[in-house]
Amino acid sequence: MELDERKSRILKAVVESYIASGEPIGSKALAEMFGNCVSSATIRNDMTVLTSAGYLEQPHTSAGRLPTAKAFALYVERLMEKRTLPWQDAQLIDEMMGGASGDATRLLEDTCRALADITGLAAIATRPDEVGSCISRIDVLQMSPRNMAVVLALDNGFLRTRMCRCQRDIPSKVTVALADYMCHRFLNKPLEAITVPAMQEIILELGELGLAVAPILSAFYELAQECAASKTVLAGHLNLLRHRAYAPERAKDLMSLLTERERIGELIAKRATDGVQVIFGDENTPELVGSCMIITRYTLGNRGQGAIGIVGPLGMDYADIIPRIEYFACTVGRVLTDLFEESSALDMR
Repeated sequence: MELDERKSRILKAVVESYIASGEPIGSKALAEMFGNCVSSATIRNDMTVLTSAGYLEQPHTSAGRLPTAKAFALYVERLMEKRTLPWQDAQLIDEMMGGASGDATRLLEDTCRALADITGLAAIATRPDEVGSCISRIDVLQMSPRNMAVVLALDNGFLRTRMCRCQRDIPSKVTVALADYMCHRFLNKPLEAITVPAMQEIILELGELGLAVAPILSAFYELAQECAASKTVLAGHLNLLRHRAYAPERAKDLMSLLTERERIGELIAKRATDGVQVIFGDENTPELVGSCMIITRYTLGNRGQGAIGIVGPLGMDYADIIPRIEYFACTVGRVLTDLFEESSALDMR
């Protein structure tokens, strides 16, 4: 149904009252909010119409009304007053991101933690689509005669490191030669080139030495699998336990969903488009009923796109949170692009 101006004002007031207090509101309180220029009886009749239309619900017969997911959706789309991010908040985010290291993976994890801290909600992000991403760096760093750190970096700036231990002492010249060999074989190749048969082939080619360095090759293979699979970053999910909207059982279901990173990553990838997307539940994701997901894309130069956003209760302050997410997305895209360009410049030297 199309809402007239008065019903729209009433619905906006109910939503904003719930965001502020988390409590139902009645017609008398709304009339006072409007300066008693509309009678409580008129407001009560309009609230009954809004309830029949699915915008409001009444938890108890004598209680006031609560907004439904349908009401929040209409509020965000048409009734909410858009805000810009205060410059002090933008400056704070810039300071958080200003100390970013050259590790794009760490940067995205730190960004998620910062977004979760600022909003008090759960923050999620996906790394840029890695279709076509190639290996830009392979290192084997000798920490001791038997302990090694294997480093794998992609040309989109993302980097992973894994420790491993060999069964016998490995001369430093062997680790250097092995790193050179792996670079010759896999540098500028896609992740898909790092397979179990490829690792077995290298071990056979190296003969007796292959068995000695097998833990290094195994760590290298595991890093490649990790780079291909761990595309979703999550932070602050325990923040949700502080929100009164989440009863223990509902919180348990939502927490379970958020720990399924592959599933939540697929949901984000499916729904993230240009601009901010506000998702009120999902018919194929019952754990999100009563919750909202706000996501937007960030762009890594011409190397693809990722998504960043939050998950929280329906009664969150959308007007406050949406500009924060937009600014985070813009900032992380810019910083990641700079990191990628710096890495590319170093590789060309």
